[in-house]
Amino acid sequence: MADEEKESGTKGLEFIKDSAFLVFIACLLIGIGIGIAYDQVVVGVFIGLGCGLLVSFMLRWKGVQS
Repeated sequence: MADEEKESGTKGLEFIKDSAFLVFIACLLIGIGIGIAYDQVVVGVFIGLGCGLLVSFMLRWKGVQS
């Protein structure tokens, strides 16, 4: 019983890590898209990168806390 709980907890943490990476990529692509729309691609990349890193960190931190 304890092994099953430990195994399911590990799977949940892996899912959060994978989700954090996908959210990071999504934020970066959204930033690039907004940058292209306003003819400021570099600014969009940095905004997307910053937002992606923050959200990714929060998802991973939340996963460690639970």
